[in-house]
Amino acid sequence: MDNTSQATGISAMPQRIINWLKNHPTQITALIFWTAIILGTRQYMQVNDIGFGELIRQLSDILTGTWYGPLLYIVVYLLRPLILFPASLLTLLAGNIFGLAYGFVYALIAGTTSSVIPYAVGRWFSNEDEAKEEALDDEKGSRIKQFMGLLRKNPFQAVLTMRLLFLPYDAVSLLAGAFRVGFVPFFLATAIGNIGGTFAYVGAGASIEGDITTGNLSDVSLNPVTIALTVAILVISIVVSRVLSKRQAEKDKNDSLQHATAS
Repeated sequence: MDNTSQATGISAMPQRIINWLKNHPTQITALIFWTAIILGTRQYMQVNDIGFGELIRQLSDILTGTWYGPLLYIVVYLLRPLILFPASLLTLLAGNIFGLAYGFVYALIAGTTSSVIPYAVGRWFSNEDEAKEEALDDEKGSRIKQFMGLLRKNPFQAVLTMRLLFLPYDAVSLLAGAFRVGFVPFFLATAIGNIGGTFAYVGAGASIEGDITTGNLSDVSLNPVTIALTVAILVISIVVSRVLSKRQAEKDKNDSLQHATAS
């Protein structure tokens, strides 16, 4: 490589970096957030001379012992799509900290509301004409393509089915937003579809009894009744999702046959 090529490559580097930064806003936001959290937590622990277990206990006391604790939990959950934090862990945390009843209510509200952020992003950056053209080709594509078509024909059923099938949570919200699904059917379908999964994860968290911050497994036990109830709800959710998916597949097949016959 000659000097001219090297100089061109070097001069192009800043633009490449700028382009990468523009194309990865979520990852950059998450990196900045977690860096600030890690540095701030480390500084707080050093100043107060406490360990990680004590820090967790203090956070738990704030969430359960103050009037704003549940609101703080919901706010953190709302930020989850931006900081790339798994929804499942936050839902488990709700059960472990708030218990089965309150944990379920808080996690359902927080999880359903958090879906609005990726939905709004998908809707904001979508092209309605392109979405319509893609939806018309759903019979020729994959199962995902069929869901795209169903989002146009019956958005409530499509979102509900995808929630019950436990498809990637934020991806479903983005897809619904990109296809400009109405907010009311999207939100209601998400809330209903979240009930089974939320209860299962919250129940799993609530079944953990004892102090998990000690690191000693002998201090932790599982409540068999809560575990059994959680498993039962999870199984019911899976069965319902499979039935809905099978019915939709049969309906799509019948529609295809009718379309072929009419042609």
